[in-house]
Amino acid sequence: MQLSFLVAKALLEGDFASYFASLPSADVEPEPIVLREGRFERTARLEAEERGTVTVAVMVVREVAASAEADAQACERWIRTYGWEPVAENGSWRIAGLDTTAPAFKERDGSGRFVWAFDVILTVVRSL
Repeated sequence: MQLSFLVAKALLEGDFASYFASLPSADVEPEPIVLREGRFERTARLEAEERGTVTVAVMVVREVAASAEADAQACERWIRTYGWEPVAENGSWRIAGLDTTAPAFKERDGSGRFVWAFDVILTVVRSL
């Protein structure tokens, strides 16, 4: 479904940049945002469509701990309040709802950078 692309697009509109699908080396990008899209998890099946959730993990990587925390909180707030209506439908699927988890410290990566993360949980309806 590539819902992570929509999350990246929303973040770009909020002036958050440098998106990757996996954590790049600090030499390539010292302070990236990493987006990982999970599988579609069906919660209901109707006659012509199915409803479920897709989780997009958002990891904000920064060299300074306070920056990682502040940027993760700003990203989460932006995603939560972003106007999804213009991009909510795309062919055979539509976003019916969105929720986020609170940003939290995840780890320090191999380069010593601080990683803060949160999830974007999208409720999706797709045609069968």
